[in-house]
Amino acid sequence: MTDFTPQTDPRCAERVSINRSATLKAPDTDKPVQAKLLNISMCGAGILCNHNLKIGDIITLNFSLPNYDNESDLAITSKIACFSKVQSQYLIGVEFSELDMHEELVIKSFTNYHERF
Repeated sequence: MTDFTPQTDPRCAERVSINRSATLKAPDTDKPVQAKLLNISMCGAGILCNHNLKIGDIITLNFSLPNYDNESDLAITSKIACFSKVQSQYLIGVEFSELDMHEELVIKSFTNYHERF
């Protein structure tokens, strides 16, 4: 008989699906890297890009989120937590470093709005 141990999700909060353009500042390039923001939570995000990164790399993720009357631009220091190659691109999971109060409010507002659906 095989011992079954359920896998736990290491994420600290449920992620909300999103499809937004983003850029990231990688440690090995001076130019911004184009990316697609796929999901977001209070503690991290999923992104898709053409740039190969390493687990543990520190990046700055730049994107905007809509709110009730405008867009809020965010630049969040993040750590690469996981990645996998998908065809010619990379699916990357990032953990947000310390969020400031504005960043927390913008992300919380966005995720709370989408939880209603």
